[in-house]
Amino acid sequence: MAEIGVLLTDRRRLGLTALHGPADLLPGLPDRPAAVALPQGTAIWTAPRQWLLVHPRGAAPDVAQANRTPLTGARRIISLAGPRMREALATFLPIDLHDSAFPDGAAASTIGAYIPLLVWRQGDAFNLACYRSFGDSLMETLVTASRSRGLLVAPTD
Repeated sequence: MAEIGVLLTDRRRLGLTALHGPADLLPGLPDRPAAVALPQGTAIWTAPRQWLLVHPRGAAPDVAQANRTPLTGARRIISLAGPRMREALATFLPIDLHDSAFPDGAAASTIGAYIPLLVWRQGDAFNLACYRSFGDSLMETLVTASRSRGLLVAPTD
């Protein structure tokens, strides 16, 4: 059996909420491009006073309704792990994903394969989020980039 170089996981069971407003909406929100684990989920800085909160589905964040917009189902998130994931991502992402340039907790808005993407690192995995309408194209791009690198597509998470 071939060694697994890239593990793709389609993260369709996550909840997503856009947060907007003052930085004290939730304690610990990042004030620059970064992804931070909080008790209510992972907060990714997307712009000044704006964050994407990735959380368990059905668990709305404890934030005033005026400061949140539900996005569950509006984005597609795909996670990559494995020793050859950077090679696969380098075929279409124009950002440096080396540990020194993109450490755990780093986040960036970019474009890859003509798809607007939010990319963040969580431990040894990279997460890519795009608008739902681009989701199948993103998955196809990731499969194509990973196929020769020992691809394994995990069951939908």
